[in-house]
Amino acid sequence: MFFRTIPKGKSWKDYRVLYVKTSTMPENFEDLLKDCGINEWVSLKNQRIPIMLSRNSIEEAMLKINIASEENKYLYDRQNYFYDMNGNYSLFYIPDYYDKKMDQLVKTLSRAGAQTGIDSTLAYLWLIPLVIVVLNILLALFSKNKGFFIITAILPCIYAFANAFYASAISLILLCLCLFVISNIYNRKGAVKRLVSANPLFIIALMLALVSAFSVSLKSGFFFILLLAGSACAIITAYFAAANRKSRYDFQPVFIRSAKRISIYGGKSNIVLPLLLISSVIILAYFMLASLNITGSKNKDNLMLPAVSSKRENSLTQKKLPLLEDYYRWNWNVMTCPYKSLNGNSDYDENHVTYPRFEEEDGILSEKLYTLYYNDAFRNSVSDGIENLDFYSIEKVIKAQGKDFFAAYTKSVSYNVSIFSIIMMILGFCMLLFIYFSAIIGKGGKK
Repeated sequence: MFFRTIPKGKSWKDYRVLYVKTSTMPENFEDLLKDCGINEWVSLKNQRIPIMLSRNSIEEAMLKINIASEENKYLYDRQNYFYDMNGNYSLFYIPDYYDKKMDQLVKTLSRAGAQTGIDSTLAYLWLIPLVIVVLNILLALFSKNKGFFIITAILPCIYAFANAFYASAISLILLCLCLFVISNIYNRKGAVKRLVSANPLFIIALMLALVSAFSVSLKSGFFFILLLAGSACAIITAYFAAANRKSRYDFQPVFIRSAKRISIYGGKSNIVLPLLLISSVIILAYFMLASLNITGSKNKDNLMLPAVSSKRENSLTQKKLPLLEDYYRWNWNVMTCPYKSLNGNSDYDENHVTYPRFEEEDGILSEKLYTLYYNDAFRNSVSDGIENLDFYSIEKVIKAQGKDFFAAYTKSVSYNVSIFSIIMMILGFCMLLFIYFSAIIGKGGKK
């Protein structure tokens, strides 16, 4: 519980976005960032003109003269990356390697009076571990060997608190079903054969639970393997503890009926299996509500923040969020502005410019013509130059998103569950449903 994981989405590759309501910004904001161990961030305050020009060059002079012209609109559009869509919150892009310090930063800023948060961070999903704990309590009540089941159910409950994810919850429900069945027949003759040979569904359910855990993350899957190993150790420990207790008595009672002849659900399949199904339905409903941003959000204002998006969504935004192509084109305009014809020549090609330069050779000045082309080589050169900028530029953030990057305003609370996880949740529910109908057909699970 103390090491619980909170679901987080990603608005930007390699960066987290800190949003702070501008009207509540502490005066010592930058000092607070450094006090939390964060020394690098991209903000509007540390932006400068994102191009390296020779000092006192004609390109620099023309840029200063035309700074407010339409051709330099890019410089003003890029400022939109530092505000939410309504302009009430200031945004700060912080590299991922400071991710572990972000929660502490939010707490520090909140104590300083700032209204702040992190993009795509949800509140801890308390309902998930609560459902698992309540389910295990109810299963313990209906188990034939309550002490055994309680011992084996402790680790799944701990796992639920540490990995409060939707697919993990489905994995745990399947595991709890298997532990419940084992608790009812573990000390009877032929228990292993009954579980493996007669009921392969539970082996399949266990494998499905493992894959479902891995669909959340490799970390969750690895800890689920440890959970399975711990549960196996708990079963073995409980078995030998019971055997040791019986060995103290001269008379050792033996169950008359073997595992094959009793109900694996303790004669309570009409209660236990619906409980499992109801638990999975609650988890799936919780997921659907969270997907609609009805529950689980830390962000009460439901902010619309700049984020990586599709081209179609980008065309629908209310404010311009410039892309790499806009940056390349702005660079081209800056570099070629001094050499463009002002005569309105209809043959003018905006993708190439020819200009003269005078060079001295052997004491003689001679004119040479140079040609610039707006092509892939030019764009690659500009892209490489982004890394040489001597400040934390928004262009570095944009470049990190890749060549096919598009931007749009999206809800900051969105948490994208992978398609793989969604498929595994559905398969897990279908498995529980199949087991339920199999028990009904098998005369209440007594088969």
